[in-house]
This record gives sequence, structure tokens and C-alpha cells, in this order.
Amino acid sequence: MNSLRIFFFFTLLSLTTEDPLLAQGSIKSPDEFLPHRLGEQFTPHHLQVAYFEYLAANAPKTMRLERYGTTYEGRPLQVAYFSSPENIARLEQIRQRHIAMTEPGSKEWRNEEIPPIAIVWLSMSVHGNEPSGSECSMLLAWQLATQTEPEVQRWLKNTVVILDPSLNPDGYDRYTHWYRQVCNLRKNPISDAREHIEPWPSGRTNHYHFDLNRDWAWATQIETQYRLELYHRWRPHIHADLHEQSVDNPYYFAPAAEPLHEYITPWQREFQTLVGRNHARYFDQNGWLYFTKEVFDLFYPSYGDTYPMFMGAVGMTYEQAGHSTAGRAIITSAGDTLTLRERILHHLTTSRSTIEVASQHAATLVENFRQYFERNARQPQGQYTSFVISASNSPNQVAALCRFLDRHRIRYGRAGFTSRGLKGFSYAINKDTVFDLKEEDLVISAYQPNSVLLQVLFEPDHRLNDSLTYDITAWALPYAFGLEAYALKQRIEPRNEYQPYIAPHVRSTTPPYAWCVRWRSPADARFLARLLERGVRVRYAMQSFSLADQSFEAGTLVINRADNQNLSAELDGLVSEAAQATNVAIHPVFSGWATKGHDLGSDNFVIIERPEVAIVYGGEVDDNAYGHLWYLFERDLDYPLTPIALDRLSRVRLSDYTTLIFPHGSYTLSESTIKTLREWIRQGGRLIAIEGGLRAFADKEGFDLKTRADSKKDTVSSDLFKPYQHRERDRLSEQALGAIVQAEVDPTHPLTFGLRGRYFSLKNSSYCYDIGSNAQAPVRLGNTVSYRGFIGSRLLPRLKNTPIVATQHLGEGKVIFFVDDPVFRGFWEQGKMLLYNALFF
Repeated sequence: MNSLRIFFFFTLLSLTTEDPLLAQGSIKSPDEFLPHRLGEQFTPHHLQVAYFEYLAANAPKTMRLERYGTTYEGRPLQVAYFSSPENIARLEQIRQRHIAMTEPGSKEWRNEEIPPIAIVWLSMSVHGNEPSGSECSMLLAWQLATQTEPEVQRWLKNTVVILDPSLNPDGYDRYTHWYRQVCNLRKNPISDAREHIEPWPSGRTNHYHFDLNRDWAWATQIETQYRLELYHRWRPHIHADLHEQSVDNPYYFAPAAEPLHEYITPWQREFQTLVGRNHARYFDQNGWLYFTKEVFDLFYPSYGDTYPMFMGAVGMTYEQAGHSTAGRAIITSAGDTLTLRERILHHLTTSRSTIEVASQHAATLVENFRQYFERNARQPQGQYTSFVISASNSPNQVAALCRFLDRHRIRYGRAGFTSRGLKGFSYAINKDTVFDLKEEDLVISAYQPNSVLLQVLFEPDHRLNDSLTYDITAWALPYAFGLEAYALKQRIEPRNEYQPYIAPHVRSTTPPYAWCVRWRSPADARFLARLLERGVRVRYAMQSFSLADQSFEAGTLVINRADNQNLSAELDGLVSEAAQATNVAIHPVFSGWATKGHDLGSDNFVIIERPEVAIVYGGEVDDNAYGHLWYLFERDLDYPLTPIALDRLSRVRLSDYTTLIFPHGSYTLSESTIKTLREWIRQGGRLIAIEGGLRAFADKEGFDLKTRADSKKDTVSSDLFKPYQHRERDRLSEQALGAIVQAEVDPTHPLTFGLRGRYFSLKNSSYCYDIGSNAQAPVRLGNTVSYRGFIGSRLLPRLKNTPIVATQHLGEGKVIFFVDDPVFRGFWEQGKMLLYNALFF
């Protein structure tokens, strides 16, 4: 379709149709259905939902609507399916045939009655304050449902389009509701106007301030979890993710920039170029600026373009100028006025162009997709073809990993046999070793359809052919989960099914003297939190000990009957209920006499005071980092957390709280606020500062954390003699791009309990610190920094002998400094244990 016709269909939306395919006569366009014309105002999500429901009711032969989930705030998640009447009538048959192609050896896909059908999935506005995708979805849906254009009818004869109009309804409504509240009646394109300055927190993120475009692989958020369930039911050939960027940027579309992950196939790269050339044809006709092969790479596996790539699809990102800054109209730096209608039109053009290319090459898409899964199941791409998770790990951590694998349809099982002297890479010690396979070990073979995604998520290293990348550069799951695990170059297949771990239910006819619970996983922290909320007094062991025939490590929780006389009648029930609710194994003991170590009455067992926890929020706090902690407390730990506005901190009665958390951010605390916090700590408060939060206290009076002199160095002066085009890359030498660093751990310190003497930290910060004589660094980097991913050549030597976690006593209280964020994006499971130790011990 030429550019004039695109514009024609965009502006004359009141066209009627007499197409016999439609269930009823004329179907209203978005302009006719909504209280405003598209582009004149933002559409509330509930009206968007209503319009899609209206279309589905009035075009049942060409469209299906499916509600696939609900957001945290109760808004519906939905997708619409569009195709020819023949294809819509046999939609489930098409899906089943398509999915059969992902199962090597299956013959079910050989259905001569169904021609090759391309599956195209278009995802709109995963960032809620990038709204033009969601606004565009209604116009696109109307065109696909009415099918008044011959070319649309032709495309949909061999293409099924799956359209998700809003991946992030909560963020979208947060932004659009705010905008409608503050905008002028007439569009104000001046960037200083209130409607162009979005407040904290932005609508980019979901309810818990997670960036859903970084959550595809980690699937921590409910929107992602619902979407993955649907995605794996369909597994499209093409997935396009529609975004917005800075108002001054031209439109971006594929092909992507380097680095591209080495497991992305030549065919996937070529098809990106094919799609991009078709987009360029339309943009050239209209004189619209665009760029390709820059900025947006395909390396990090948790994006809306990379994740589909590792599932055999052609994943692509489309970026339109606009974002929250643009509103309905804004004057760009070039002096032009960018309007919402133009942004919608640009996204409409690339969406239609994507469908067009898919239709033109449907047979090629189908065959390459089938071969992708056939090849990967028989010849895995990576050097490691098997992964072993030791049965010695916490069963709850192994169970958490298995739930993760289930979300991505990655197959696994129990070994079912033993084998001695196997060679493999040990994640625990970060080098090659020899180990013995045990019958109960978990085995994940790469000889399976989803082998590429498995290898991408598990391999310790990934070849980075260009350090100028957009996100973190290391993420291997055994490091994130803190597991004893091995990567092998030989094929091992599990012989037994994995049975989900269920903690044994303990019944005792005699009331125990005490209960002991090993401290090994976040599930144990949930158990503790549940007991503390119910008024149960719990202790933790400072050193290992043995009772009768049972041995327990430092950090073990002990619930003594003597400590809970006021609950004696219900204590056993409270402990048992908490154990069942959190799937934790409890161990009754009938004497406090220790056969090794200290007796239970010793001061080796320290009472855990129930923490009253507050967290600061506001414009200086990184909203992602705040949300990661909010989610952790509310959904993972299930423990109360009180948010306090940063600008009200001096007016809050801090004595009501035992613990105050400063998430990552950029703080400018006044001297009076610093003094108030210092006095609160001296009186027994516990302050936890994370990543950027450290800079609020480093080098301040009373805090024994000093910024290394070379961390303060102004790198601008060194740029004076660098070629201009090299400056951006040169600055990378001062950065850590989400690298995994191996820490030295003091296993006797309470902050490291449950870590089994090892910790791998995800390093995003380039700040380096030293501690004074009044502080300790129980988790630190040594004289040799072992790492995975990218760390700049000038930063690396400065990291030597620096803390990852530091603690300082100040009066009766304590300060805990996390140089690296231990709960980054909610997937660093091992880091959760560090934070829980800081909270409870």
C-alpha cells in the first residue's frame, strides 16, 4: 500500500463498508467509537478494552479476542487474533499444527489442508509512558477486522496476526491519567509546560515499578508470567515490540545493532534486514527519517526482541520519537512540531509493513522455524550440552529453579543413575573440575527443542563482539540462584522425572523442646517473617551445632518453647502452619543439650527482634530500585514495609522504625537530614543503603565509608586528547556493564549466613569505596577480581580489595552498605539472602 493510501486510511476513519465478511453492517472506527479522535487525546485503558470488545462482537469472522490475564491493579490483559474468515474458523487447528513444528520428529504438522501460515505477534507499549503503540493498536485492529482493503485481505489469507494492545495497562493508565489531569485544553507544544514533565514514578513501569521489557526471561512479574503462558501456546514466527524514544530521534527499526548474541542465526539476521528494507520503502516515500543498526542491540536475553529470537522467532524493536515528554504535540530541537497523530501513523506503517513481509514470505518463515527447532534439538549450538544441579543444594532453591524452567518450557529430570569422575565447569568455584554425579541430581540436557534459550541462560560466558551494549552482560542462572552446579561438554540425559519438592510434614505426640530450621533459601526467610508477624520469638545460631543425630549450620533458626511461654498452647500449630505455608522443613528437638557446639540456652543463639521497616521514595530514588524492594517485601517475603517520602524524612518520627532502607538513587541530603539519621542510628536504628544510596553517606561525618580517590577522578579531562568519535567507547573503560564478580566471603559473619561460603555479585556500579577501622567487609573483592561479562580496563584494577557489602556499628545501631544492588530486577536469588540477613540478623 503506498504512502498516500496509508494517510488516507488514517485520516478518513469514517469509511463505511459493505464487505459480506462482517457480521453486521458498518463497524465504527476508533474516531467514531471514542469520545475523541485518535491523536487528539490519550485513550484510557478501559475505553481501549471496550473498543476491542466492540470490534470482536461485530467482526466475529475475522477477529477473536482473548483475555489472558489480569494486572496487579486489576486491569485486563488481552490479545486479539486477526486473519481471514477461513483461518479464524480453524484458528486452533492452525495453532496446533504450528506448535507441532517445535517438536522434532512430530508428523502432526504435515497437514496438506492448511497452507503455510505465518504467525505475527505485535506487542504495544510495554512501557506505559510510550503510548503511541497502544493508541495505534485501535486503528490497526479496525483495519485488520474490517478488511476493506484488498491488500489486507491478501495478507491475512496466509497470516495470523496476534495483537497485544497494551502489555502494561497499569503503567499506561498511570501516565495517561496524569496527562489528562494536567494538560491544557489546547495542545501546548512548549517543552517547559507541565504536561511534558512527568512526575515520579513514571508510567514506564508496571505497578511494582518493574521494567517489563527487561523481565521476559526472569518473569518475576505477573504480566510477564501470563504473557509467557500465552506466548508458548503460540510461539510466533515474528515478534515486533513497539516503543518510543527521545523526541529528537528519527524512527528506529531493524536490523539491530551489534552486539548480536552469537546464537542468533544468519537467517534471523537476514530476515530482520528484509523487514527493515520494506519499512524503509514506505518511510522513503513519505520522507520520514529513520535509522537502523545503531543503539538497540540483541545481546541481553530478557528483551521483547531477544527472548523471541532465542525461541526461533524474528524478534524486532521499533522505536518512535515521543516518549512521555512528547504529550500530544511538542516542538523538537529542530523546530518542528511532533504530534501524537504522526507517532501513531509511523507505528501503523511499520506494523502493516511487518504483516506484509510475513505474508510475502510465509512459506520461508514456516520452514526455517521448523528447521530451527529440529536442528537445535539434535545439534545444540553451545559448547556445553548438559547442566547438572547438585542435590546438595537447598531443595527450595532447586524447586525455585525448576519453576523458572517450567515457565520457559525447558525440560529437566533427575539423573536416575550415578557416575564418577565427570569433567565439567563448576559454577561454585568458577573453574573446571571433576565431580561425581549422584542419582538425585537435577540434569538438564541441551538436546531439546528449547536448547538455545537454555544455553543462553545457563552458559557462564557469552562472546561479546562489541562492548557498546545496551544492558547487562552476564546473567548465568546458577550464579543468580547461588547453586552448586556444573556445565558439561558431554551429553547426559535424565532417566527419572523430577518430583516437586514438598517439605515433610512433621507430627509429634510429644511437644518438642524446640524447633530448628536450616537457613538456606528465601523460603526460610518467608517462614521466619511469618512467625515474627504472629508474635513468635525466634533465635538464630551464630555458630554451627549438633543436637542428638542432627547437625545444623550457623544461621539456623531456633524456636524454643521456653522463649514462647505466652504461646505455649498454640506454638506447635503456629510453627507447623508457617512451615506448610512456606514449604520449609522443620526439625523438632527434644533436648537443648548439644552433642557438638553450644547448648540451646547459650548466648550463641541470638533473639531476632521483629524489624519495623521503612523505605524512602521520591524523585531522588530510582523508581525501578524502589519497586524491586517493594515487590520483594510484599510478594516474596510477605512482610510489611512502610514507604516514607524522602522530602518528609526530617518530619517523620524515626523512632517508630527499627530499619530504614535507601534504595539505589541520586541523593542530595541536607546536613540536617544526615544529622537526624546519624542520631537515629546511634539510638539503635539500622540503616541499609544500596548502590547509589551509598553516595548519600560516603565521606560524611560519622560514616566509615570513603570514596576511593580514583573513583572521583574526572574522566572528562582525559577525553580532551581523544578523537571525538572514540569518546563514547573510551568511557566504557570506566564502567561495569552488569558483570558477575566472584566475592570473597567471611562465613562467620551473620550477613553471609546461608550463602555456603560463596557469593557472586552482579556489578552495575563503577563506584569504588574503602572502609575505615570501625567497619567490616564480610563480602568483598580481593586482590584478583574474577568476573564474567564486561568490566572496563580502567575500572578493573580499582575494584581490587573493595567491599561488596560493608557494615559499621554506630552507637547502638548499625549501617549496612550494599555497593551492588542485591535484588536487581528481582531475579538475583542469592542476593535476596544477603538482604534478608541484613534485615533479620
